[in-house]
Amino acid sequence: MKKKRVLSILMVQSLILASLAGCGGKAAGDGAPAASTESSEAETEKSGETATAETDGADDQGAAQESADPFGKYEDGLEIHFARQVDENMYDNALANLPGQSVEENMWLDTYKEEIGVQVVYDWYVKGRTEYEQKVNVTIASGELPDVMEVTASQMMQLADAGLIWDMTEVFDTYASDFTKSVMMQEGDTAFVAAQKDGMLCGIPESAGASDSVDLMWIRQDWLENLGLSQPKTIDELINVIEKFTTDDPDGNGVDDTYGLGVTGSPNVLTRNYGSLVGFFDAFGAHPTIWVEKDGELVYGGIQPECKEALVKLQELYKKGCIDPEFGVMDSSKAGETAAAGKCGVTYGQQWLPLVYFHSNYSLDNNALWTAYEPVSVSGDPAEVSAEVGVSRWLVVNKNFEHPEAVVKMANVFIEKCWGETGDNGKYYAPPEAESIWKLSPVQTQMPLKNVMAFRDIEAAKASDATDSLNGEAKSIWDKLDRFYSGEGTSMEWGWERIYGPDPSSYSAIDRMISEDRIYINRFSGAPTETMTEKMSTLESMRDETFTKIIMGESPIEEFDAFVESFNKLGGEQITAEVNEWYATAK
Repeated sequence: MKKKRVLSILMVQSLILASLAGCGGKAAGDGAPAASTESSEAETEKSGETATAETDGADDQGAAQESADPFGKYEDGLEIHFARQVDENMYDNALANLPGQSVEENMWLDTYKEEIGVQVVYDWYVKGRTEYEQKVNVTIASGELPDVMEVTASQMMQLADAGLIWDMTEVFDTYASDFTKSVMMQEGDTAFVAAQKDGMLCGIPESAGASDSVDLMWIRQDWLENLGLSQPKTIDELINVIEKFTTDDPDGNGVDDTYGLGVTGSPNVLTRNYGSLVGFFDAFGAHPTIWVEKDGELVYGGIQPECKEALVKLQELYKKGCIDPEFGVMDSSKAGETAAAGKCGVTYGQQWLPLVYFHSNYSLDNNALWTAYEPVSVSGDPAEVSAEVGVSRWLVVNKNFEHPEAVVKMANVFIEKCWGETGDNGKYYAPPEAESIWKLSPVQTQMPLKNVMAFRDIEAAKASDATDSLNGEAKSIWDKLDRFYSGEGTSMEWGWERIYGPDPSSYSAIDRMISEDRIYINRFSGAPTETMTEKMSTLESMRDETFTKIIMGESPIEEFDAFVESFNKLGGEQITAEVNEWYATAK
């Protein structure tokens, strides 16, 4: 049966119904586990014998499954060693407002200890995604793995090939709660399919919504009004706005100090963070980070001729001074400082940007009004926007760790506390005083469709004057919006309103694109192929370098053709063949 990877309104509605029907959270009594194998294993350890994992070596697997408790507590405690990435958002929007708490001592770690007896210990943690992935590579090379760590698909397959991680198939089937399974399957089984190799489930996906990964077009609405400009409907109209924002003093300070288009160049221009250019490429029908279908086969978007058309326009904008000349060495944090300082008027990026760079801008200037729009197209017709598969990272468990089921139990706790019937989203996920508190958890398995579902619930409640009836995450978000509307909110509440408020907002745009079936999800959702694991990162680096040099005028546009030829010769052709071999079985 062909797996359709474009979201449709019917699919979303059916998933919402499925998640509500018979998939309640933690059942009464789950918090007091019956006699389980954890207790007997603890006694074995105390007597000096070697303990084994609950799913390993059991005489009767059926009996083990029958006694398994998704929330069973390790009464004598269980220490789990993690490695993890941290970021500025965790510090600025959580720890900064939580006196006495830190990465290593916080409410989430206390929750795991109290609920299931798990004591989290960090072997190491580093700030920044690039730095983290480099550290993981070093860790894999050393063979000295923590019990659990988050990895990319390629890293996961390297570990699986080396026999260093658990097959989580039976572990997940046995210990994931019904609610956890319903949540993680909201967008289908893609995240799990991508983690499979030779029948082995190599990791637990930290799923997010595919629709959440799209690039939105962000514009300073107040600058449009200052210059008497209208919302752009085509790419040519957008380019005109970008040029006017660069040359016509949109902030009215009499100084030539603004850039029309904010761009991030490090590690590449396709970050899907602040300053991403994926949405700009989408305008041309180019989807440079994903696999797309053409003539019944899959091809890599980054080498399609539509990319060349987008690069021509970007090179022209750079030559006209519309892009910061230093963008090539700027990561998203550095590039975002320009927007935060009120010196940039257009950028692309995901739905959450108002909670980071834009709210900083609003704090300095309450007239700053960053507004989300769907990316425009060349023709003016509604654009089809690209989306990644709803997961890019997985939790893998060291084969030497004796309790792989503990990671699944932690996922159960995280999902239950954030979205379950017995949970409290306003406490565990995003309380007003610490919006990013959920990031303090080392396990972050998300509800893929939670955001658009919350938006729809809020809009429906407002339409029927029934906001008092909201619950769960929708209530938590509405409380923030209500504070903003009543004049009691801070710049953070302003940010939430930019995301979940009425049209135009992040989720009014995303909801419309879902409803109109205009989100094009990466057609390749399998595990990385052999050649992909070996060579894709190198080929992507070549893509990134070529694109950046062309934009900056260091290479002529014809260099794109040379890149395409090199891409295919250096492994791309073989990867394409392997991808299509997979696709033939997935249709």
